[in-house]
Amino acid sequence: MHFISKIGSLKGNYRWWATVAISLGTLVTVADTGEVGVALPNIANDLDTNLGHVQWLVTGYLLAISVLLMPMGRLSDMIGRKKVYLSGIAIFVLGSGLAYVSPDFSTLLGFRVLQGIGLGLVHGNSMAIMTSIFESNERGKALGIQMTMVGIGLIIGPLFGGVLVGSIGWRAVFLANVFLGLLVFIFGMLVLNDRLDSRFKKNDSQGDFDFPGTFLSGAFLVLFLFATADPFNWSIILKVSIFLLSVAVLGLFVFWETRTNSPMFDINLFKNRLFTLGVVCRSLTFVCSATTLFLMPFYLQDVLFFEPKQVGLCMTTLALGLVIFGPLSGRLSDVVDWRIFAVLGSLMSSVGLFMLVFIGQDTSLWLILPALLLQSCGMGLFTPANSNAILGVVPKSRVGISTGFIQLLRTASTVTGVATATMIITWFMNTSGFEANVKDIVFGADPGIAIAFVSGLRAVYLVAAILQLVVLAISLVSGDGKGNKVYS
Repeated sequence: MHFISKIGSLKGNYRWWATVAISLGTLVTVADTGEVGVALPNIANDLDTNLGHVQWLVTGYLLAISVLLMPMGRLSDMIGRKKVYLSGIAIFVLGSGLAYVSPDFSTLLGFRVLQGIGLGLVHGNSMAIMTSIFESNERGKALGIQMTMVGIGLIIGPLFGGVLVGSIGWRAVFLANVFLGLLVFIFGMLVLNDRLDSRFKKNDSQGDFDFPGTFLSGAFLVLFLFATADPFNWSIILKVSIFLLSVAVLGLFVFWETRTNSPMFDINLFKNRLFTLGVVCRSLTFVCSATTLFLMPFYLQDVLFFEPKQVGLCMTTLALGLVIFGPLSGRLSDVVDWRIFAVLGSLMSSVGLFMLVFIGQDTSLWLILPALLLQSCGMGLFTPANSNAILGVVPKSRVGISTGFIQLLRTASTVTGVATATMIITWFMNTSGFEANVKDIVFGADPGIAIAFVSGLRAVYLVAAILQLVVLAISLVSGDGKGNKVYS
């Protein structure tokens, strides 16, 4: 049943009703990240686990999303986006409900991964739907709307999560997602209709589903992220071996995709200089932003001793810039050179990260909040413009898979950033003679524990700030993409 299509007077406004449906889904699923982020210190304390283990509530979740983004984007190109999108929402709701009743950390991690599987279907389609219901000359507007909803979700998530965790407990975060997810599912079921998507044509996406490509891309991501995140404290030889294996699997994926008649992802897109450099910049930017999103709640709660509600309020600063500058960057990148926003955004993010290099055990919020706000504003300027530039060289028949790939860059880079940051923090604490256990930081009698943690934190932000400057330099030389298309 398609509620909107049944009402003739509203049919002409389908794109706005569809925008509301997708925006609600984006709001709820992005807010989940902030809610769980605020809850992580409490989960670690309650379930008695260390920083290296608790990171897997983020890493496993994002890994599940990453593995499915491109395959589900391709599948939606073939069978319709509504089916895949709503199936993802349903799986997310199921995972949230099961996470709520999890008796221990391992079970919670398993159901957090199930949530991620659902969101692989959702995020592999949400941007594709948005860019399809708007004309190509309004693509930036669609991306700006998406960025606004991401920003609002990142504001609501930490606030809502802080209230729930502080008043009821961390399990309430997952229960809330059950009810919110059901609301999104019902509204999407009534509103979304592939037949009213002016740019979705099944005859543009003929061909078989690329099962070998799906397996190889998933295997590469799993191997690469396991080598990076080191969940089982493997030896350096084993980690290097797994990393080299991931590179070999990536080579097989590229070989297969250039030989098959129905590739999941068109490798020829990388012949376009703008596409390739845009991908590099996007990946590095999300590696940098992940360090703040993951580590800042631990610093605020375990070093500065803030309450969960206060942590949630502080973390909303990371979203304000997205809400303010995301729509602006999206709209204007349709008509002026996107590099203006990419360069300015990278500069602001880098300055914010450099400011965090000076944090200590009693740092004032007058340093922390402006630093987070600068990083947020930088992301708001950079991300929609970067997405618009990348999608500008993609053929219409590959919108689903390409937007899935863009989302994959975000999640895979975030996982890499979280894993790398955790590795640096753990190294600093271990070399100081301490275990990277959250309870040790909170209740440790030795003040050296917190000092080692903060020292690692400073190193993480210094590396991130330098990488963000690299993004700035690459954006300057990327070119505006005019006359630089692989496809006509």
